[in-house]
Amino acid sequence: MSWPTLSRASTVSVRSWPACKFTEAGLTIKDAMRACEGSTIGATPLSSRQALSINAPSTIGHSARRTGRMADSVRDRSPVPWRRKLVIERSLVPQTLSPQRPRRTLEAIASFTFSSVTLPMSRAAVEKSGVRVGRRPSALRHTSALTCFATLAATWVVAASAVAEPLKAQPGIPRTSTPAPEAEVYLVPLTVRGDTIRIGVPANLTRRAGYDNQPAFAADSRSLFYTSNRGDGHTDIYRTDLSTGLSVPVRRTMPESEYSAMPTGDGKAITVIRVEADSTQRLWQLPLDGGEARVLFPEIKPVGYFAQPNDSTWALFVLGTPATLQLAHHGRGTGEVLARDIGRSLHRIPGTNAVSFVQKGSTPWRVMRLDPDTRRIEPLVELPTGSEDVTWVDSTTLLVGSDTRLLRWSRGSGTGVSAWQSLGDVGFAHLHHISRLAVSANRQWLAMVAEATPRSAASASRSPAATYVDRIDAASVRRGINILAADSMEGRMTGSRGMERAARYLESAYKAAGLVPAGDSGTYRQHIPLRKAQGPNQVSGRERPAPVESWAQWNTLPAADRLRTQNIAGLIVGSDPALRDEVVLVTAHYDHIGVRAPVDGDSINNGADDDASGNIALIEIAKALRSGPRPKRTILFVAITGEEVGGFGTQWYLRHPIRPLDKTVVDLNIEMIGNADSLAGGKGKAWLTGYERSTLGDLLADNGIPLVPDPRPGQSFFTRSDNAAFARIGIPAHSLSSYNLITPYHSPKDEPSVIDVEHMTQVIAATARAVRLLADGDRPIWHPGGQPEARRR
Repeated sequence: MSWPTLSRASTVSVRSWPACKFTEAGLTIKDAMRACEGSTIGATPLSSRQALSINAPSTIGHSARRTGRMADSVRDRSPVPWRRKLVIERSLVPQTLSPQRPRRTLEAIASFTFSSVTLPMSRAAVEKSGVRVGRRPSALRHTSALTCFATLAATWVVAASAVAEPLKAQPGIPRTSTPAPEAEVYLVPLTVRGDTIRIGVPANLTRRAGYDNQPAFAADSRSLFYTSNRGDGHTDIYRTDLSTGLSVPVRRTMPESEYSAMPTGDGKAITVIRVEADSTQRLWQLPLDGGEARVLFPEIKPVGYFAQPNDSTWALFVLGTPATLQLAHHGRGTGEVLARDIGRSLHRIPGTNAVSFVQKGSTPWRVMRLDPDTRRIEPLVELPTGSEDVTWVDSTTLLVGSDTRLLRWSRGSGTGVSAWQSLGDVGFAHLHHISRLAVSANRQWLAMVAEATPRSAASASRSPAATYVDRIDAASVRRGINILAADSMEGRMTGSRGMERAARYLESAYKAAGLVPAGDSGTYRQHIPLRKAQGPNQVSGRERPAPVESWAQWNTLPAADRLRTQNIAGLIVGSDPALRDEVVLVTAHYDHIGVRAPVDGDSINNGADDDASGNIALIEIAKALRSGPRPKRTILFVAITGEEVGGFGTQWYLRHPIRPLDKTVVDLNIEMIGNADSLAGGKGKAWLTGYERSTLGDLLADNGIPLVPDPRPGQSFFTRSDNAAFARIGIPAHSLSSYNLITPYHSPKDEPSVIDVEHMTQVIAATARAVRLLADGDRPIWHPGGQPEARRR
């Protein structure tokens, strides 16, 4: 798969699933770890002789009860990484831990697991998080590693406040008058071309019970801040990285709560409304590097919302009866009241020093423009009934939500309610009551808050349950990975000797599974002509095999420049006379990147996860389905070549389809399922690219397939694998994966030894059920706006 590697930023990934429990009070961390029978931990030094010795910080001075799942990262971009690698082979569920400090007990109900976690943190960054780091003369071993892991987990949970459920409510914590309502933040692709604005399909970014609201994009458009209340009355600001999908609290503050984050233009701080210990609400600024927070206007309170038209001026919504719009300036103690009875939607108008606000007090409400220099206020447009949250796309275009619809207004189009034009309706995504909105600075994303419409049992798919025996043999999975990702395959570079070996293995496996040959001339091979480009085994830069347009063109090449590769295809013919001409396509690419410059003496990029794992899934699914009743639709399995060098295996198939494309109801592409992803739910779970674009994801999830939406929408994985080409011609096509951004990628370290066979076996079993459902049940369709555009030639 053409996915990027991680940057050198430090990453700690925590994954959760229960394994064991203990309740004895007063255990030390070491004893607590030992209480989990069968738990093991290994530690491998990645550089120098330093070893981690992390002790619980003195900030653990109170009892804290946390519940729920955790999955997040701690980052530091220090140029001098201090690296250690921990491998935890079993998760732990501590209920009572004492981090070797009397009277300081961390009470926790949480599930910790570190799987192949690399900690490339600078020493200073670790200590900044409140963790004390020492040196030891040798690498971590057993007990010291256990203590390190346990204390690291405790430290990040309590001191650094990695993602977890919020602290238990304590006396004196400010609370809202009523429990926070359920709300989610959705991310919507946005396309702005001149005066044309189009929206994509909403993807749930927060995906958790509780209150997530008030989204605001970072100035670089790479992350999103939002307000989160995890059910205990305490509220913090969280930040989600759109590329990694990881979400962390900016800082955990007790007893204060924060709301309405607005990042500064330099990206160094956020401005927030802080509800202080005595329930005072004022405007504060919180440095993102952990520096001291400061109140901006001590005498102006209670502040509810705000906007900043320029460096020294602030427009403030000040609570009262009625609420007032006040203009405040740095260095002045009080605000100047300019309007009364205003709404909560305050915004700087992009490209100007002006501010927009909502004037209430009469019907309909109106969006107003304030020039803070002249104090001039002018009406812009009336709002639809029930709407008050707007956002600006640019200096002349507003967006607003109205129940399930998104509306746009452009300056000059009128000032009445009728001037709003429909931008799209998200009711198909089971959403309603759109409220807060935000547009990223690069105008590629719209964030919106909406409520999910409960799905009744009647709305779930009526596809028949899978009727095959759900049994995938883990030993067979392991054997397959060991063969297809062996050194003898030489990294399976397209056009190489190793790729030919892989093709022969797949042919034999398809035959053993009982698949009908679907390639050329009664074989499993769909041959593809190539020309040699400076040698097929040289894979750096442009020195790689290149496709040709036709066999006629290939025949004109000198013999020394002719190469061939092939897709490997086999099928199960459908049984239903009315449906057997329809095709469920199941794909995975079997090429990889071959032999490259050595890394630690190893130059073979085995591609065990990328994507030998997908191809072993094809084989095992075929075997499982062949052992049961024949499916109603025909199922076509295709191992695709050339994905890593331009996707020409897919392009050749589209020009020379084995079965008619207009009869192909879906393409389910399997990509990198060899390791669990905490953001998908851990072992046995997978995610689907473009889940929200079609009915496929809900169709499978409603029938018990453990599948979630792609948790990293910023990576645009949907358009970066073989499924995308099928999707662009109208076939609902998605990739199923559990890639976690941690597993070695395009590296000699992507070897069979890194594969979690138990996880992979569970995912294959679930995918086999999914394929059976697609073959026998409803066909997926695109949601409005879900199909990607065809590429312009």
